[in-house]
Amino acid sequence: MKKEIDYTNRVDNDHIKSFGQYFTIPLVANFMCKWACTNSTSLLDPAVGNSVFLTTTCNINPNCKLRGYEIDNTILDYFGNPANAEIVCSDYLLTDWDTKYDAIVCNPPYNRFQAVSNRNEIIDAIHSHTGIKYSGYTNLYILFLIKSIFQLSEHGRLAYIIPTEFLNSKYGIAIKQKLIDERLLSSIINFKNDNELFFNATTTCCIILLDHSPKEQILFYSLESVNELDTLTIGKVSNNCLTVDYNQIRAEDKWRIYLNQEASQNYSNLIDVANFCKISRGIATGANDFFCMSKSKIEKLHIPQAALKKCICKSADVKSAIFTEEDFKSLAQKDKTVYLLDIHEDSENELKDYIADGEAHSINKKYLLSCRSPWYSMEQKPIAPIWVSTACRDGLKFIRNLANVNSLTTFHSVFINEPYEKDINVIFCYFLTPIAQSILRENRKELGNGLEKFQPNDLKTAKMLDITVISADDYERINFIYYNMLEEYHSSQIDELNEIFSSYLIA
Repeated sequence: MKKEIDYTNRVDNDHIKSFGQYFTIPLVANFMCKWACTNSTSLLDPAVGNSVFLTTTCNINPNCKLRGYEIDNTILDYFGNPANAEIVCSDYLLTDWDTKYDAIVCNPPYNRFQAVSNRNEIIDAIHSHTGIKYSGYTNLYILFLIKSIFQLSEHGRLAYIIPTEFLNSKYGIAIKQKLIDERLLSSIINFKNDNELFFNATTTCCIILLDHSPKEQILFYSLESVNELDTLTIGKVSNNCLTVDYNQIRAEDKWRIYLNQEASQNYSNLIDVANFCKISRGIATGANDFFCMSKSKIEKLHIPQAALKKCICKSADVKSAIFTEEDFKSLAQKDKTVYLLDIHEDSENELKDYIADGEAHSINKKYLLSCRSPWYSMEQKPIAPIWVSTACRDGLKFIRNLANVNSLTTFHSVFINEPYEKDINVIFCYFLTPIAQSILRENRKELGNGLEKFQPNDLKTAKMLDITVISADDYERINFIYYNMLEEYHSSQIDELNEIFSSYLIA
């Protein structure tokens, strides 16, 4: 990978990110090409990049006709065409829909579809050819996979190295349903140590293998190390393989339990979080550097108090599960960014110079701000009594917001549904416990390197204890612990809460 490392050092990082360029290591490329291309007469690589799949196939099957697509001339000029393949310099998603291939092998672009300027044209093309309608929030690699499935010949094989996120996300349901309905999915190979896969990316990753052969089961392999690919035989059931019948798997479900071969714990008294809570994202400024303020910045720019609201801008500033007015004052004294610019008519004139400076630096042209009128207006959201972190590595961070301040998207906002507002402290205490977080994490998205992410809908559709089953005595005990936590927080309090809630969850 020396040349690939040199490329990433020479080429601007924004360029690499804009094209979603992450390089497949030779071991993985060799495995994918051997499975898909050994007996094929034609190979398609929809995203050529460094030509690793083309050159590998050329060595495995010299008689295979090679074709690839690549829209980035920079990467083509750097790596050349070592396999002497036919390389088409145009958008794969908009061309060549009718051609079928015996083998399709790809490491598609890993970037958000929102960054693609012609995404509406691509969405229309996908829909007209497949009948599947996707939104502009879909990841680009899903659209590559959809098109490749439609181009796979009757006896062909497809191998993609792809993030696992779509297997646990709402936007992946349509493609998963197609894989199930047509029984295309042969195997999925998941890697427990995703850091081994790409030297210039942190992401979850799996190899997905598809073909049209009749099959009753899907084989899920979970590998401790990428080196296990050397001895892996697809179709052979082993200790690292889980078989799942096609008639037992559902597209609507998250497939994490299959990927990671997790043992499923049966809990009692579970109910959707949405029964008790409404969850929404925090305030999105569109330009934090412009809108987020510290005391010193406020004084330097002469920002009027009427144009400010208290707001937590960074989750790292909140250290405890209970956030009070005193905690907020302490952060403000330390000159943390805990104020948000909120310009109204009464302060607009006093800030005209600051607004003009923002326009001089094209702040008004940023995506979110260009959609607002005026561009410097701020989202208005109610203050949440509970916050929850949007991403984590060591457990979800729930915060009781007693300071009555706003937060940015660094936290999601948790509101208690009206019939249960009196139970807010019990619900909050439940969310703090290890057993509650273990259950919530079943609805997580994994982003690689141990990072877990939760969208509001992931939390709303997650399960929690039905608090209405809690006895009056235990309800009183929980509240007693909560009020003790307000005085002084101890880890033993969480242990005690965990014991109480567990008694209702584990039979």
